[in-house]
Amino acid sequence: MKIQPARTTDIPFITELTIENWKQTYASLISGDFLDHLSAEAMTNEWRQYTAEKNHLLFVARDDQTFLGFTAGRPDEEIPDCFYLESLHVTASARGRGIGTKLLKTLAAEAAQCGYRKMSICIIKGNDSARNLYRKSGAEHYKDFQDDFHGTTTDSEKLIWNEIPLPHASDRRRPG
Repeated sequence: MKIQPARTTDIPFITELTIENWKQTYASLISGDFLDHLSAEAMTNEWRQYTAEKNHLLFVARDDQTFLGFTAGRPDEEIPDCFYLESLHVTASARGRGIGTKLLKTLAAEAAQCGYRKMSICIIKGNDSARNLYRKSGAEHYKDFQDDFHGTTTDSEKLIWNEIPLPHASDRRRPG
């Protein structure tokens, strides 16, 4: 498996996975109306704009030519010296192989290289699998709040790593 910066040709895969995972993960957590009206065209445009923004990072995981997932992040607007993990998605067929953790640590290592000391993530309450992944990697509760998730109000939680979760030496020795 190889993790690398996303290319323009990755945007359709990123769009498809985002929509697929949102529909699966958030089906019982946010308005069905929102999920029913997700647009691949609009999502593609959002990801294209995202990649054009300064200080935004986007990485993809691939096994040979198979797209496995992606992660995206940008500076946190609320917490000084903090990088915000905006998105982390792994394909259903690749889950349980540690790819999410490797994507997380790749983004964290890049953020640390850019000078950030902390990292944060916001999750919709009830997304327990995501919360468990982040807590396992050292994230702690920062605050509960109501969020505007693309025009839909959600009960959310912000988690923070007070120290960026860098890969262990054993992680860095593995190729990819």
